[in-house]
Amino acid sequence: MKFTSISPENIDELCIAFESCLTRHDITFKYVDMREENGIISFIFCNDPEEARSVELEGSRFIGLETDYIAKEILEPILPRLKEFAKNKNHRFG
Repeated sequence: MKFTSISPENIDELCIAFESCLTRHDITFKYVDMREENGIISFIFCNDPEEARSVELEGSRFIGLETDYIAKEILEPILPRLKEFAKNKNHRFG
C-alpha cells in the first residue's frame, strides 16, 4: 500500500509493514504501536511497557512511497540493535 497521507488508516498500514519487517527477520515484541504528533511518526516497541523504545520519522518524507519500502529503509539499518534489544535479559525482554 502507498503511504498517501498522514492519516490514521495510513499510519495503521505503516505499523503493519513495520511489524511484518521485524517478523521476517525473526524479531518480535509483545507490544508495538505507531503514533503521529505534529507530522512526526513514532514506531513504539517493547516487551515491558516501562522499557519501551521508539523509532521516529518525519511522515511527510514518505508520502508516495510503499509502506513495505518505508519499513525496510527505516528498520533494516538497525536490525542488529533491535534483535539484541528484543533478546536482552537485562531489559526484561523475552
